[in-house]
This record gives sequence, structure tokens and C-alpha cells, in this order.
Amino acid sequence: MDLASVLIVIHASFGGVGLLSGVVSMASKKGKRLHKSLGKVFSYSMVLSSLISIPVCFMPGHENMFLFSIAIFTIYLVLTGQRALLFKLKNINNISIWKDWLLSGIMLCFGTCLFLEGCFKFLYPNGPTILFLFFGVLSSFLSLQDMKFYTKKKVSPTEFVQRHIGQMSGAFIASFTAFLSAGLQLKHWLVWILPTVFISIWITYWIRKYQSPKPKPMKS
Repeated sequence: MDLASVLIVIHASFGGVGLLSGVVSMASKKGKRLHKSLGKVFSYSMVLSSLISIPVCFMPGHENMFLFSIAIFTIYLVLTGQRALLFKLKNINNISIWKDWLLSGIMLCFGTCLFLEGCFKFLYPNGPTILFLFFGVLSSFLSLQDMKFYTKKKVSPTEFVQRHIGQMSGAFIASFTAFLSAGLQLKHWLVWILPTVFISIWITYWIRKYQSPKPKPMKS
């Protein structure tokens, strides 16, 4: 077994653990021990799985720039989703928001490059143009939304929870669609978009459930 095969097995193992823990965490009651514990398992598993997949995407016979993009997308969502809880659990003035700006800035540049790559692929009739354009726009939109959040002077007490739910659910979507495409070899572009649509409905439900009209100050 060559190095690429070994890395793929490790990547798939962490990915499987992440998806299973993610499903149970999403289904469990928010804030309870089971949700928190499995949420941590999901986060670590997804980051490790994505990191391992990055070198594989550049190995001979396994080149896949789109899966590389999904790996970066997943890591970003997990990191920002976890940092959203820092805003809730700690004193806001003690949070290094520059780290969040850095993460979102990098993601905005990455999303822009992904979008431009999609535009460039119009030159190739068989290229996955729609997917690059879709996730390029989505990545840029999410990073801009995050930046908008960082500039707020006041936020509702539950907005941090809403951000956490949205980012972590987004990471699950990215991982699940990558599994369908790479793991099950389902290549149609709808495989990448339909899970996003359906799980986004679930995200919207929980975000609305945690909406609160009462604002509190946020670090400038």
C-alpha cells in the first residue's frame, strides 16, 4: 500500500467518525453533555480528516483541486464555529478578534479565487464550472457575513449560539457532500448542492429558535 492509499484510509476513518458524531450531535439536545462531547469529536475529526486530505489532493493520480477547496472550506467553518462559542462563554473584551478577521480574510481570498477558477473553467466544456462558482460565491458570502458580525457594536445574547449552529452545520454539509462525491463516487453536481439546500432548512429552524431581541455590547 502506497503513501496515498494510507493517507486516504486515515482520512476516511476520521471522516467517518466525524460524520457519525456530527449526526448524533445535531440530533441531541443543544447544550447538554452529549451534544458538547460529540461536538468536540466532530470538530477534531473533521479538521484532521481535512488536513490529511490536502496533500492527497496533490499526489499523482489523486489530483483534485475541488476536494482541496472543500477541505479548506470545512476547516474554516469548524474553526469559526468553535470560536463563536468563545464569544458566548468568555468576556468579549478578552477575545482576540484579530484572529477571526484573519480567518475570514483568508477565506474571502480563497472564495474569490474559487469563483475566478469557476469563471476560467468556462473555457473547458467538461469542467465543474457550476460547483466552483457555487462554492466560490458561498465561501465569499460567508466570510463577508462573518466580517459584518465582527463590526457590530451590540449583538443579541443568543447570536453567538446562532453563529455556532450555522458554521458547524455548514462544516457537516461540506463533509457530507465530499463523502457522497469522493466516497460513493456520485459525480452529479446536484450531489453537492441538494444537501446544502436541505440542511440549510434545518439550520434556519434552529437559528430562529435561538433568536433573541435583547442586545448586549460587543468589543469594538
